[in-house]
Amino acid sequence: MILNKKPVMAIGIRFSIEDCGVEIARGRLYILNNDLHGEPFGLVEDLFVDENRRSSGYGSKIVKKMIEEARKLRCYKIIATSRKSREYAHRFYEKNGFENYGYEFRFNLN
Repeated sequence: MILNKKPVMAIGIRFSIEDCGVEIARGRLYILNNDLHGEPFGLVEDLFVDENRRSSGYGSKIVKKMIEEARKLRCYKIIATSRKSREYAHRFYEKNGFENYGYEFRFNLN
């Protein structure tokens, strides 16, 4: 038996919103491929809005731009993860059209 390893290319796009030169919201969209689908998928990571600016629509604005970009890149889905305890984040994603679809399994390396 041979275990093969082959690099897979991915791209990351960083979105941010600034107010008076200060970043108040950000997020990253990673575009990845797998062997199960001909089209890529998007992964939302590092979505953050300054605590004093939350519930002002900035996070939704970034997520909408991520969805728009993923569509342009012909992604078949976008995944966003959140810890179980962050129910406000779950409501945010559901409000923005995401479906609570499954589980995230994590293995910490440090």
